[in-house]
Amino acid sequence: MRSDNQNACAATIQALDIKGIVRYVGSPGATPTTTGYNYTGECVDEPIASLVPIVALDAANDDTELTYDITVAPNSANLFKWYLSGTTFQSQYGDPTLVHLIENGTAPTYSGNLILDMPDAEEWIYIIVESGVPVPHPIHLHGHDFNILAEGAGSFDSSVALNLKNPARRDTALLPAAGYIVLAFKTDNPGVWLMHCHIGWHTSMGFALQIVEQKSKIPSTVTDSCVLQNTCSTWDNYATANDIQVLDSGV
Repeated sequence: MRSDNQNACAATIQALDIKGIVRYVGSPGATPTTTGYNYTGECVDEPIASLVPIVALDAANDDTELTYDITVAPNSANLFKWYLSGTTFQSQYGDPTLVHLIENGTAPTYSGNLILDMPDAEEWIYIIVESGVPVPHPIHLHGHDFNILAEGAGSFDSSVALNLKNPARRDTALLPAAGYIVLAFKTDNPGVWLMHCHIGWHTSMGFALQIVEQKSKIPSTVTDSCVLQNTCSTWDNYATANDIQVLDSGV
């Protein structure tokens, strides 16, 4: 097995020498002699036309459409943060959204409109993410595979054709540098799900949002609330004893 970091995106030491051997009972014990796939490294995703799901599923027209403009700027403390349409994501280690919701029936308000309430089942949600910043971002969604309906350079507008016929399905897709991407998923999985840039320090700087999906059904998905509560209590004790403070987005 080979893992290859695209150094055109971010350099990694020994990027072309990340390998592992997986053996099963009864398999040959010899060291493999294969060579890696040779290609020209670019900071791009796989061509969307090449990502055709074998199990065909069509997307549908949107019930809800959300658009986010990505920017980066200093806050009042001159700390640079990533913003989604003017808001940077913030959570608190000691008050997780899932626990807060189960205990209070509501989500916390640290991130305002970046905690999205999607109460209804079986609705199609379109999320349009666009950025004028000349840096690509891998966008990752928890809880779902999403459809990629469109992507490209510049800003998205209504003239862009959306592919609803068996579109590519991913859990991570690359937002092009200074471009846009249109993602879609159906609300068929109750839970509290994070959507974020998969560059760690961008998430740390606030490039994230949360989806509270089918809020009324979420408590029934927690089969062992004691484990949940005990985990949080243990963390609270550790954080108090070690004076742990939230210094970033909390993700």
